[in-house]
Amino acid sequence: MKTKPYEDLLKANKNLILTGAPGTGKTHLAIEIAEAITGVKKQDKSEQIGFVQFHPSFDYTDFVEGLRPTPPDENGNIGFELKDGVFKAFCKKAKDDPENKYVFIIDEINRAELSKVFGELFFSIDPDYRGKKWKVTTQYANLIDEDDLFKDGFYVPENVYIIGTMNDIDRSVESFDFAMRRRFAWEEIKPEDTRNEIWAGKIDKWSEEAGKKMKALNDVIKNIPELGEHYKIGAAYFLKLQQYNGNFNKLWENHLKGLLREYLRGLPKIEVNLKKLKDAYDNDGK
Repeated sequence: MKTKPYEDLLKANKNLILTGAPGTGKTHLAIEIAEAITGVKKQDKSEQIGFVQFHPSFDYTDFVEGLRPTPPDENGNIGFELKDGVFKAFCKKAKDDPENKYVFIIDEINRAELSKVFGELFFSIDPDYRGKKWKVTTQYANLIDEDDLFKDGFYVPENVYIIGTMNDIDRSVESFDFAMRRRFAWEEIKPEDTRNEIWAGKIDKWSEEAGKKMKALNDVIKNIPELGEHYKIGAAYFLKLQQYNGNFNKLWENHLKGLLREYLRGLPKIEVNLKKLKDAYDNDGK
């Protein structure tokens, strides 16, 4: 898809969040933006594109730095040594290559407890505080080797860009506090924005009908007061038609029905609303 608007937004702000309903292709889009910015392909395992997916147990030691156990010595004793986390290691590569742009993708960024993951990097990732003059002391600074690139303090190089992806409806979204929010530009990705690119060459035989059914479902979803726009169904769900040879009923029974029931869990009139959704799906919104 056309990535130019997103590229411009990332270049201007250094940090970008792609948000929206599940299945809208946010991760794929993030990779495309990174490839356009860096001029390299992620599949080539280029060091200019970093990728990590956050989860609830991900923390500072994984992201920045921390103590890790060493292999047992001849007496079976285990020691500990300081190891770089994925982001600090990525920044070292970028620092050594200032002529090129580096993009670090954080998938599902809101699934981890961000204050524990970023620590003092809350300051460092701010677009206004990039570069050597804004270096900070990290938690394990007294253990860093003398020849370490960041021995005198850590900073995010100015050629580093960050893209995060997240689902608005994820229950853990509350962990994304306002201090972190203001450090990113935000762009909502809607199902219709990425539909053609996601389906192209994959479900061409069924794409017209899939488009009608997706629109019909989403029209009902956005009019359920407790749900709304953020709960729309993304185009990626319809890729399952490949394995069902275009059988839309199997797609409903095996994938969409369970998802929609989960959306409605705890709300009044579950079965009534689920029937409305099924009717709209079956009749293409007619």
